[in-house]
Amino acid sequence: MATLAPLGTGTRPYRDYLTPSLHARFIRASKYTLLLCYAIACWMGEWTNLVWLWFPFGATGIRALLLFIPALTIYLLRIAQWHVGRRQTLTRAETFQKYFARKNTLVTLAFYVFSAWLFSEVYTWSRTAADRLNFTELGRAHERLKLNERPLYLRFLFVALAFAQTGVHLWRDYDRIDMPAMQPRKLNEVTAEGSVKKGPKPRVVLLQQLKPLFVTAAGLTFFVTITGTILYFMGPRQLLWDYYYSFSRNFISLAKTSKPTGLAPFAPLVAGFIIEGALLVLLWEFANKAFDLYIAQEPLKRDKPITNDSKDPNGTLLNGLKSNKATNKVMAFWELALITDAFPDRRKTIYAEMDRKKAPTFVQVTDFCLAEIKLLIERLNVGLDPTYQPTAASVAPQPTPSINLVPQISQPLKDDKQVVALPPKPATRWEHFEATTSGIAKMHSSPGNSQQAYGREAINKGLKKAQEGAQQAESAASTASDKILSSPFGYIFSQSLPRRAKLVVLGAPYSRISLICNAITALTNLAVFSIAEDTIGRFHESVPSIIRTFTAAINKIDAYMSSLQVHWSDKDTLAKPEAMRKKVPEVDQVRECLQKGLESILGSFEKYLGGMGMSLLEISDAKKAAAVVRQPEMMQAPAAR
Repeated sequence: MATLAPLGTGTRPYRDYLTPSLHARFIRASKYTLLLCYAIACWMGEWTNLVWLWFPFGATGIRALLLFIPALTIYLLRIAQWHVGRRQTLTRAETFQKYFARKNTLVTLAFYVFSAWLFSEVYTWSRTAADRLNFTELGRAHERLKLNERPLYLRFLFVALAFAQTGVHLWRDYDRIDMPAMQPRKLNEVTAEGSVKKGPKPRVVLLQQLKPLFVTAAGLTFFVTITGTILYFMGPRQLLWDYYYSFSRNFISLAKTSKPTGLAPFAPLVAGFIIEGALLVLLWEFANKAFDLYIAQEPLKRDKPITNDSKDPNGTLLNGLKSNKATNKVMAFWELALITDAFPDRRKTIYAEMDRKKAPTFVQVTDFCLAEIKLLIERLNVGLDPTYQPTAASVAPQPTPSINLVPQISQPLKDDKQVVALPPKPATRWEHFEATTSGIAKMHSSPGNSQQAYGREAINKGLKKAQEGAQQAESAASTASDKILSSPFGYIFSQSLPRRAKLVVLGAPYSRISLICNAITALTNLAVFSIAEDTIGRFHESVPSIIRTFTAAINKIDAYMSSLQVHWSDKDTLAKPEAMRKKVPEVDQVRECLQKGLESILGSFEKYLGGMGMSLLEISDAKKAAAVVRQPEMMQAPAAR
């Protein structure tokens, strides 16, 4: 158990403990990447002297350090752009529109191009004269040096490989880190002593993935070799050669001719690129995989929560739970779920800390976790009724204070009626006759009145035409949309039911499934363990609100999924059996998490819910949501009260 200082005195930002942990993981990932760079450097060397080839303090060691720079470039790219959770969009076209034309895409391409260029330079410098990769080559005895086209072609293929890898990176969203979404344990398991279930060590997974990664790398390199060669000869060959020649003749005395010299012998050159290109892609894939595995490790240090080193561990954890940075928040919720599940000494401190400034620790933790589930309910409300305004009450306009620029010197005018000076009433018979005839004349023969009549008629005709035009435009747009969706290109615009469901249930722009499930798990563990560990006896006050929130979330998910209709353009969903069309694994995972948590809490507090302010109807709804078999003796206990 961590030694606790007075509450609030040692509270530090959560990132102060998360960042060193991430740095340590990055160093471990870099260590194994450097070993791969050393192996590639040995392969690049000359095999005439095997002892000198494997000697690390020579040319091989220098090559390994230089080759580590391309891998380090990818690590820096991942550190700058990583996010938690899958991308959430309504259509594939929206994904392309949202994530292609942005600054991060250009940054990704620039990093991969630099990495490929440096790798190609190291490879070129490592070759001997027999490979004919120098800038120049000798012509006839009486001729000047000729510029060599072979290294230009080779560098072009490496850059093309960088473009292809950038496409793979963006398509598969390599910037994503998948954090685990913990599930509450069953009632017969949750009361037992928990332990952190760790998966296989990252280095073991990396060794197992070497062969599949190399197969993927070889396939991509072979594809780039064919397409890149065709593109080179059909397109920019002459343009690249002209720039290459103009630049090189400033430093080298070249022949006057500026025609490309050719690539013969062609086969050894292509074979060398296929091998070295595959090794480069393997290095990229290895770096990405190592980053994913090490960053997604548990937020633990020496098998203890990372905030245990803080003078105020729970205060630092609360700072992480309310952090505006998504990565810090996700890690904090994961650590909270681990603490409530497998660290009883630390879990007890959450119940015991009552003297915090804003509220007791368990109250703040409960509020943060319930906020994630309530946010899920709000998204479902909007999904069920698009006109629903979740924050209408909270953003009620406040009365604007009046500002007096000058002293008031008279009574204010009335606001209910417009003040108009009325004409004097007619007194004599002649005045009455004049007023009557004037009114009739104004009604029937006034030029202004006739103009107004013509204006009103024109306005009515214009409105009618505008309505007809709007209907025609809407019909034409609908017809055009149907034609696009029916075409072969309509796949990227199709309205997918799973995409819509995940967008509403899991949130956007990235999936919040880890936050939601870890919050549910933490609340479930705190509620169930509070019976034995809450010595002050205050946590039970939060149990009714937890049950009501879980029940509402389950019912809203069921109502929303039943309201969804499969669009005719969603061919993937229509191809499934009818019973499986509304089965979305991620949504089912969230519902199962809520159901398990509600079942465990009901099993622990069922005898006391009536005395805790819950009605029979609320208890019955909660049992239905949790799919708990209702027993007669369980229902009679609240009634006796």
